[in-house]
Amino acid sequence: MEKLLEEAIKLIQPKMIVSFGGGNTVGRLLHEVADQKLDIIACTPSEVTKNTCLKLGLEIRELSQLDKIDLAFDGCDSLNRNLDALKSNGGIHTYEKIYANLAKDYIILGPKERMQNQLNADIFLSLEVIEPAIDQVTELVKALGGHTKIRQSQDMAGMVRTKLGNCLVDCMFDNWNKIDVINHELSEFNGVVGTSYFHNLITKALLADGEKVISVSANIND
Repeated sequence: MEKLLEEAIKLIQPKMIVSFGGGNTVGRLLHEVADQKLDIIACTPSEVTKNTCLKLGLEIRELSQLDKIDLAFDGCDSLNRNLDALKSNGGIHTYEKIYANLAKDYIILGPKERMQNQLNADIFLSLEVIEPAIDQVTELVKALGGHTKIRQSQDMAGMVRTKLGNCLVDCMFDNWNKIDVINHELSEFNGVVGTSYFHNLITKALLADGEKVISVSANIND
């Protein structure tokens, strides 16, 4: 992945406001930025990444202090050739989308294998849901042909809670051929705060292929 980090670093200019998401690759990029003492302002939707920024001594700004982001780096769980992505495992997709909306360029970093013709059906669609709506959301997912699992905490008894205090409902389907329709139906349902499907947000992907880096750019039209 070292070549991948090199290509990502080339995109960073002095004085930029740069957002760093979660995951190992973005974490390594963050350490490289600190090692090279690049003159940037960092921001992040991830509490883990925020703590890393503070430990590395990087200047950091909160969301309330931002009106734009020059460049954002993030990972994903699955990516298709249109640069639509599922970013489900981390459970912070609502905040990640806010940062993505502010970013002039929102770039996904990962291995070449992460990109497929269609999104990987083994990766679930995660919904951030207010607790009173969970049962109704579950019934809607069933009506759409899927099934759900409420994410449980591994550290303590009970459901995982997001930064906003909501729950995560993970949705599984046989395939993602109709993910745009499914995502629209679920996004519009009362009580669903956000979904982990990223559509028309990613501007570029940098994908590691051995010693090479594949760069894929998106044409976002709507």
